[in-house]
Amino acid sequence: MPNEALARKVYALQNSIVRELNDAHIFLEQAQPLLVEARARYEGSKSKSDRRYYVPSIDKRKFAKRTDKELKEIYDRFTSTGLFESFLVRSLSQFESFLADLLIAFLDHYPQRITEAVQGIPACPGVSAKDLMAAQNKEELVRRVLADHVSNVFRQRPSLYMAYVSKLLSVKNDPSFADYYEVAATRDLVVHNNGTINALYLEKAGDKARGTLGEKIAVDEEYFSSALAKLKKVSGAIKRDVEKKYGAQDEDV
Repeated sequence: MPNEALARKVYALQNSIVRELNDAHIFLEQAQPLLVEARARYEGSKSKSDRRYYVPSIDKRKFAKRTDKELKEIYDRFTSTGLFESFLVRSLSQFESFLADLLIAFLDHYPQRITEAVQGIPACPGVSAKDLMAAQNKEELVRRVLADHVSNVFRQRPSLYMAYVSKLLSVKNDPSFADYYEVAATRDLVVHNNGTINALYLEKAGDKARGTLGEKIAVDEEYFSSALAKLKKVSGAIKRDVEKKYGAQDEDV
C-alpha cells in the first residue's frame, strides 16, 4: 500500500547520508595536499632540537616536546592511515544513525510492527505501570518505547539489525550488504583491536574478509574511498526498494 510520506522521508534521509559521506571524502581530498606540504617542511629539517607543542590538560596549560623528525613521523602516520581510520569510524557512526532514523521513521508510520520478531533481535521492551502513569500522554510514551527498542536493535551485529530493517521496510538482501558487514567489522578492529584481524572479524566479514588471523588490516585512502562507496550503495538499495513498495519521487541525489 502506497505511503508517500514515508517514501519522501526515506528519500530525504538517504539524500542526507550520501551528502555527509561525500563531504567527508571532499574534506580529506582537500586536506591531504596541505598535510603533505606541511610534512615536507619537517622532512627536510636538519634540526635535532625539541620544540614545544601545546597539548590539552585538565589542570593547566601544558606542552609536549617533539623533534622535527618526530613531527614528520606523526604526519606520516596520519596521512597514510590515521586520518582514514578516524574518518571511517565517524562515517560508520553516521551511517548507523541513518539506519536508526530509517527504522524510527518506519515505526512512526507503522508502530504496530514493533512487535514483529526477527531472530537475534531483542523483543520490544514492555511498558511498566510506573512508565504508564508517568507519561504525560500516549504519544510521548510510544516515542520513548520506540527509541528504546531501536537502541536495542543497533546494539546487535550488523547482519542482524540489517535483517530486521530489511524485513520491516520490505528491502531485499542486496549484495552490497555483505560489503557493509566487512566495513563495519573493519571499524570494530580499528576501535577495539588496533587493526589486527581476529576471529570475530573473520566471522563478521565472512567471504569479504581482507586477510587472515593476526594480520594487520589496511585502512588507507583507497580503502576509505571504497568503504564510502559501499555505504552509499547500501543506502541506495534501501531507498530503491522503499520507493518500489511505498511510492516516491524520481529525483537525482
